Amino acid sequence: MNTKKLYLIFNIAIWTPWGLACTLAPFLITEIIGVKSINPSGETDMRAMYGGFQLAMGLMAIHAFYNPRFFKSFVYALGVIGSCLALSRTYGLFMDSSFTAYTFGVLGYEAFAGISGLLWLGKLSDQASDHNKSPAS
Repeated sequence: MNTKKLYLIFNIAIWTPWGLACTLAPFLITEIIGVKSINPSGETDMRAMYGGFQLAMGLMAIHAFYNPRFFKSFVYALGVIGSCLALSRTYGLFMDSSFTAYTFGVLGYEAFAGISGLLWLGKLSDQASDHNKSPAS
């Protein structure tokens, strides 16, 4: 199995179950993270922003697994989203003094996701530019 497939399987395993869990059972967010809604609209928002967003990332990874031409789209999304999540969480870490195992664990994954997505994107761009070069005469 090639590196791209393994990378996608890893991301499918991270994003998809948590997305499903947060969509179907948002009380898990309260129990694990400590975020709680105070009304039904808040509960729906937690399902969408935690569950729907993360499920979407998992489904994008599944799609790229079965349709390799979408791998670049997936790593682009992962690079941008992972980086923004990691930067926002780092800001929150210091602003809110949220120095917990959960925060560090998720921050580590988000940083990995952002950096690895951007590195894959760079590698794919290099391969495309090498492929487009005409042979020297």
